[in-house]
Amino acid sequence: MSRILFSETQYFRQWWLLGLVLGLNGFILFGLVSQVFLGQVFGDKPMSNTGLVFVAILQTAFTLFILLQRLSVKIDEEGVHVRFWPYHMQWKLYRWENISSCEVKKYNPVSEYGGWGLRAGAYNVSGNMGLLLTFNDGRFSQMIGTKEPEKIKLVLEKLGKI
Repeated sequence: MSRILFSETQYFRQWWLLGLVLGLNGFILFGLVSQVFLGQVFGDKPMSNTGLVFVAILQTAFTLFILLQRLSVKIDEEGVHVRFWPYHMQWKLYRWENISSCEVKKYNPVSEYGGWGLRAGAYNVSGNMGLLLTFNDGRFSQMIGTKEPEKIKLVLEKLGKI
């Protein structure tokens, strides 16, 4: 990787997602403590203590999975480097010579790509701004979400790409 001109890392930190995950964690923790440690049956058809512990472990793993996911983007003279951890262990490089155009634009993650995350044609974590790469073959484009569209635009102008 040559000299990095732009670097950004994004995490899933939407208030509604954190509220949902933490609320579910609280509910499961309440049930676990009530039944396993205080001896009070949790619900009208209670799960076994082993089952509750198993569900708590699964929920903790799910929470960590959500919180540790990250989209990293770097731009340099070679091209645009993307890694969406844990799905990509290594950087994916989109070389400038394979890109016919790039544009920083507003988009609708839900209607255009089916939501946030690793999508067909998009890497996005939050928001509605991104870098759209169109490739030389004309059949494929890639949207890369960003929280710093103005910085990307400045770097692309400096590189003569827009």
